[in-house]
Amino acid sequence: METAAHLHVHQLSRTVQRATGPAQLSVLLIENEQARCMVYLQGAHVASFTPNGQANLLFMSPYSTYEKGKPFRGGIPICFPWFGKHPKRDDLFLHGLVRTKAWELREAIDIADGSTKLVLSTEDDEYTRSIWPHRFSLQLTITVAAFLRLELQVTNTDEQSFSFEEAFHTYFRIGSLQDCSITGLDGCTVVDRSDGNREYSQDGSVVVGGEFVRIFEQAGPVVALHDPVLGRSIRMEQENLKQVFVWNPGDEKAKQNPEVLDAWKDFLCVEQVNSGKAAVVLEKGRTHQSTLVVSSLPYAI
Repeated sequence: METAAHLHVHQLSRTVQRATGPAQLSVLLIENEQARCMVYLQGAHVASFTPNGQANLLFMSPYSTYEKGKPFRGGIPICFPWFGKHPKRDDLFLHGLVRTKAWELREAIDIADGSTKLVLSTEDDEYTRSIWPHRFSLQLTITVAAFLRLELQVTNTDEQSFSFEEAFHTYFRIGSLQDCSITGLDGCTVVDRSDGNREYSQDGSVVVGGEFVRIFEQAGPVVALHDPVLGRSIRMEQENLKQVFVWNPGDEKAKQNPEVLDAWKDFLCVEQVNSGKAAVVLEKGRTHQSTLVVSSLPYAI
């Protein structure tokens, strides 16, 4: 199992262990008859997912720092309540408030079909309300099977409605950036954030050769990342997420980021997002659920 070197292990169920990782960070290790997975409780951050007989689908940067209160580089960060930069404050971390929060493990369940289900949660506190003045509750349900299923529930526990952005900011491990392609985005309106927000319509498969910062509007329910070098196609199925964000910093920008450097060639972010025009307006007392299911199939031309 891919794990950070841990100090103490506590068995939570037949397939789930709680371990202590770098900087005394709490880690959940899942190993069942279908797959292995590692989740940090800080940020409810999925760091690896390895279906049996396959290689890890996710990428964690070898240069990522593991510190309490600091985001990790790679895996699947949960973005909420903003995506990208905070609209007014450059001193805040990218992608919201919950990536650096300690989430609580509510349930660890071994399912009869051999899969494992984890339920994690977090909510607003004095610090979050000082930045984003709303009361909320988040629940993330992670199902580890031959596929990885993530269900994020956002509940408005405030006395008024609020608007939020969200994303599954997924880093996929790849064999060769230039050889990969993404299908399922044909016909989408594309906003190229590295070219002055130029808009165009996507024609055919998406190919990324270097710096690529583009958001695909009104994306369909299924997108696939095809990787002939690693011999696999990663299928992403989503519900209630209207955009797909495809990102790689490219060589020059990566050199400026100490958490990326030469590792830019080893990953591609294909993210399911609600942001900007697709931000969610949630009435008080209501719950919004978004879902991402990730699976891998052998690559076929």
